[in-house]
Amino acid sequence: YLDAQITPDDRYYLEDDELARQLVAIGSRKGEVLSKEEFLARKEAAEQSKRAKLQNAPSELASANKDLSHKPFLRHLAAREVLVRNGKLSTILFIRAKNNKGQEISGYIDYGHRLKTENFEPYFEGKKTLLPRPS
Repeated sequence: YLDAQITPDDRYYLEDDELARQLVAIGSRKGEVLSKEEFLARKEAAEQSKRAKLQNAPSELASANKDLSHKPFLRHLAAREVLVRNGKLSTILFIRAKNNKGQEISGYIDYGHRLKTENFEPYFEGKKTLLPRPS
């Protein structure tokens, strides 16, 4: 952490990395400089927060135990569901469909956002059609 605060100029003029680290540690830089203990405490807190967020992810997937063999679009969404929910993959869908009046409806859907804000089981069960929301 302290080494990341040392500039090439510091190394040139001071000619000693340990002295440069000490200057950074005592606060010779503008802004907040953390001690090693403070840095490690904040790093641990951030890691715990990240682990807690992953543990709070739903254990039951919306696509679990659904027969999607004859629905290739939903089968591909189901394959991505775990990665999208964990934040390891982003998926933007472009949907083009017709409403009951015969008018074309089209738009983009952020799959991750919709998974967070909406129950997707009716889509995977075939009870509801995935359409873009009006904006």
